[in-house]
Amino acid sequence: MEKVRRDPTYLQKLRREELFVGFTDEEFDIIQSNLFMRHYKKGQILFDEGDRRDRVYFLRKGLVRLERYDESATFSYFDYVKKHTLFPYGGMFHDEDYHYSAYAVTDIEVYYIPMQLFEETVKNNQEQLIYVFHKLSKILENHEVRLQRCLTSSATERIEQALAILMKDLGEAIAPHIVEIPYPITLKELATMSGTTRETVGHTIKKLKQEKKIEYEHKMFVFSDIHYFKAHG
Repeated sequence: MEKVRRDPTYLQKLRREELFVGFTDEEFDIIQSNLFMRHYKKGQILFDEGDRRDRVYFLRKGLVRLERYDESATFSYFDYVKKHTLFPYGGMFHDEDYHYSAYAVTDIEVYYIPMQLFEETVKNNQEQLIYVFHKLSKILENHEVRLQRCLTSSATERIEQALAILMKDLGEAIAPHIVEIPYPITLKELATMSGTTRETVGHTIKKLKQEKKIEYEHKMFVFSDIHYFKAHG
């Protein structure tokens, strides 16, 4: 853990991040004075479900997975957090504990801020308060869409819809009409996301590769037919 360095160029870059632009200079100075940086290795836990909700994180590099298990030890919730994103939004302004666990899918670099300080600063800034509620609304909307799509009876459709969500949420354009997910996604994770088996996912991925719609090598997805997946998104 280390305090974020006070290099003016470095702080100006941080200041231009969407999360921070709505704060006044005085508010940002308070935040950056209480901003810490930490590196986690792949597989390390940032926090567990039920831990005291005392930090809010901003992911600078890498990929984080949020997950919560039900009593039967199957996933009841999971999501990914990509770089330049604040998390967790769940429980903000209200709950004492984290709703889910977070772990590093890759080596990551995060900033964290004391939760109470961040919440109090946001509450006193109408623009930032609207920003946070807008983010919460979008998260809820995305989860409702995912839930509706999980109700389809076709496993193949659920897998393609899960791929469409991943392309939209995590994908980055690497050429005209070609999108890559720059993070490793396993077939097991895709199976969990689509509510089916790893074997079924494997068959579907093989078919999509034969149809030249995707490439999948070393756990990395490249979408060659983005319009096909946008139609499923």
